[in-house]
Amino acid sequence: MKHIILSTCFFLLYISNIACGQLSDLSARPDLNLKVYINCNWCYQDFLRTQITWVDFVQDQFVSEVDLTITSLVTGSGGTEFLLQFAGKRELSGMTDTLSLTTNAINTDNEIRESLVRKVKLGLVRYAACGKAGDCLDINSNSAQDSLDVGIGSNPMEDPWNAWVFRVSANGNVGAQKSIQSGSFNSSISVSQVKETHKLLLNMSARYNERRFDYGDFTERFTLRSQSLNATYVHSLSDHWSAGVFASAERSDFSNYDLFQNTSAAVEYNVFPYREAQTKSLTMVYRVGFSYYDFQEETIFNKKIDRIPAHSFLLSTTFTKDWGQLSSGAEVASFLNDFAKNHLFFWCNYSVRIFKGLSANSSVNFSVQRDQINIRLNGASQEEVLLQQQELQTDFEFSAFMGLSYRFGSIYNNVVNPRFD
Repeated sequence: MKHIILSTCFFLLYISNIACGQLSDLSARPDLNLKVYINCNWCYQDFLRTQITWVDFVQDQFVSEVDLTITSLVTGSGGTEFLLQFAGKRELSGMTDTLSLTTNAINTDNEIRESLVRKVKLGLVRYAACGKAGDCLDINSNSAQDSLDVGIGSNPMEDPWNAWVFRVSANGNVGAQKSIQSGSFNSSISVSQVKETHKLLLNMSARYNERRFDYGDFTERFTLRSQSLNATYVHSLSDHWSAGVFASAERSDFSNYDLFQNTSAAVEYNVFPYREAQTKSLTMVYRVGFSYYDFQEETIFNKKIDRIPAHSFLLSTTFTKDWGQLSSGAEVASFLNDFAKNHLFFWCNYSVRIFKGLSANSSVNFSVQRDQINIRLNGASQEEVLLQQQELQTDFEFSAFMGLSYRFGSIYNNVVNPRFD
């Protein structure tokens, strides 16, 4: 009898543990959690999944309850502006929100991803509150203003640098083995001021590259040097119009320039307001300018010095939607004193979700060139061709990438396991 009573107690205890376990896991059941699909190229997705555990991040857009599209643009200070677009589906259809997050150039990756997690959480709260997941959420604040119960915010202090940003960088690398030694050095200085009304960019850079070969009877050293200076000023005319002036100077062993100088002016029209540039843009740019050439060696046109006016027209478009991303454009340019010297450049990049787990992506670049006036008259040696030491004459350039991918299986991807990564 004693053994029967003990067995019965253990059995009841076992059953109660199972029931309590099922009850405590109720809030973590996938059918109760908000299903979220993220569409982005670079947004710390693994970190989002590990930090936001009260939603289910799904791989299949067709089973999600909220679609979150995250895009980013580089700011004038070298930081990043993230745009978060939330779109409800199914029972949440019709609910849409847009949030933005701006980080600066000195923020670490951890600071950026923590801020992004906080912003994503804020955006998802409204959708969770309308579903079953809202029952497990508590809202708290660590703001000093909230603790003081003031109820208002405060404006940041005035920028003592007036939006001016300075950056100096230098890097180099070396490599060696018995027959081949190589080294390169790069340095740059940049100054910028970016405001809503205008942006001013100044950049100066220098590059040095050297390769040495000692193999059998072949011993040779090849060097490439280049220096460049670029200045850009763009003025905001309206929500759709901009105007700019540009100046540049360059010396390049590869391109046969002892000195290349260019000054130009341009006007740009964006069919969509500039504030929507993160999700869609359709721009047209017309540029006209004047160039001065002082070549290192005489060219195939028997020129050592040349002065040429030129103009160009550029049409480009970019769209970021739930179905994917598309970017394409075309540029046509010619010399004003000789229209036969011209070039045409076309590009198209897209990444599209066709249905469920099937995605397609492609990149195509094509150009027709009839304006290479800097090609050396004496040509290049076989070694210089193989090592790409000189710009070579060509009528066209083409490159392409195409791919398909299909994913099937579990739609849930909340777990991140970094072991042996």
